[in-house]
Amino acid sequence: MTTDSMPPTRVQIVFRIHGKITGDGKLSEPDIYYILEKWLDRHPEIKKRRQDIRIVRGRWTLPQGVRTEVVDASIAWGEDIARYDPAQDVDLYEYYLADDEKDRKAGENH
Repeated sequence: MTTDSMPPTRVQIVFRIHGKITGDGKLSEPDIYYILEKWLDRHPEIKKRRQDIRIVRGRWTLPQGVRTEVVDASIAWGEDIARYDPAQDVDLYEYYLADDEKDRKAGENH
């Protein structure tokens, strides 16, 4: 098997998301655990591999100077997730998508 034909080690299931400033000026942070529960509800065949899901967290400063958590989630590669397209579930967390992820997803849809 060549490097080009090797499957990835992980598959992205939630793109990079972060907190947003609401219309009334408050910070709204994404609840990654709620998002993943809803994701697993849509993909019950993956529930048995819940332990293979990895959440990665970091910190960003928004343009308004507010610190927020940045988070994404991936799962270990397997035949059951090999053809998964994360864009099909972006509605679960679209509000919280990092701007560069929105731009990237918009470019893929054109």
